[in-house]
Amino acid sequence: MRAWLILAFLIIGGAPCKAAVEAVNIYEPRAFGYFIGDTFERRIEVVTTGDTELLAAGLPRSGPLTYWLELINVDHKVRETQGRKIHDITLKYQTFYAPIEAVKVKIPAYPLKFRNPGTVPAAQTSDTAPGTEIPSSQDVASIPAFQIVMSPLREYAVSDFMSGKSVELADIMAPDAKAHAISTSRQTTWLGLGLAALALSALLLLWHYAKGPFAKRKGRPFTMADRRIRELQTAAGSDSRYRDSLIALHRAFDESYGRRLFAEDLSTFLSQRQRFSTLKEALQKFFESSRIFFFSGNKQSAESKFPIEDVRKLAADLAREEKAAA
Repeated sequence: MRAWLILAFLIIGGAPCKAAVEAVNIYEPRAFGYFIGDTFERRIEVVTTGDTELLAAGLPRSGPLTYWLELINVDHKVRETQGRKIHDITLKYQTFYAPIEAVKVKIPAYPLKFRNPGTVPAAQTSDTAPGTEIPSSQDVASIPAFQIVMSPLREYAVSDFMSGKSVELADIMAPDAKAHAISTSRQTTWLGLGLAALALSALLLLWHYAKGPFAKRKGRPFTMADRRIRELQTAAGSDSRYRDSLIALHRAFDESYGRRLFAEDLSTFLSQRQRFSTLKEALQKFFESSRIFFFSGNKQSAESKFPIEDVRKLAADLAREEKAAA
């Protein structure tokens, strides 16, 4: 009895685990009414059991299949239900065939490869006879070919259009319109006006900011002084930068006032030019440090009271107010 039990255990334990491709279901789109450039999708559902695996490397790859057909996308998803694996494969095609009449074309078949499928009841597949034994290492289930009807963009058959006469397309189609020049005078006029307005605006901006050909025009002494002081600031190793900056700003005050402007005349100057009143404190410091620098000879004290950075800032503020007043 013990020997029979051992023998039965060996037989049962040695039997291979069943695994199979149970079904290959194809869900096709419509088979007619396609024009050049149209896309369509084929959905394939493969049901497997056991350890059967679909070889991902054996799936179709995107790209041209023929001169008129391209596989533009391949989507593969796997889901499990009731101990079975269901492989959902969606193939998206695009046609580039331009027929002159309705014609049937065939989407080529493609094999799907599986590992360890066991027995395939191929009544569910396309190319395998029922009851065929499949090797236990690898199997192929085919996606069948699919035939569609391509339609022309225009009707070509005209033989019955006029009875008793051989009709050509040229006889029933209107001739091509003759090419003629389109007048662009209005657009040219508007373009010229726009360019003229742009040029005038650019000239006004250059004049307003005293740039380019208007850089040395009269009436903007503080703008010129600010530009001169900025140049002195960038000059490296110059010991006279502070002195030259003070002189440049003094000359701007003289030109703006109409004569030499001294510290005693500052109140009169500000009463005539109210816009500069907000800079009164900085102006007083400027004239005081200038007096110390030029008359007492104490350069260090003058620079510590009103450093060159403050001179540059005062010149920039005066130039800004000058432009705003204009």
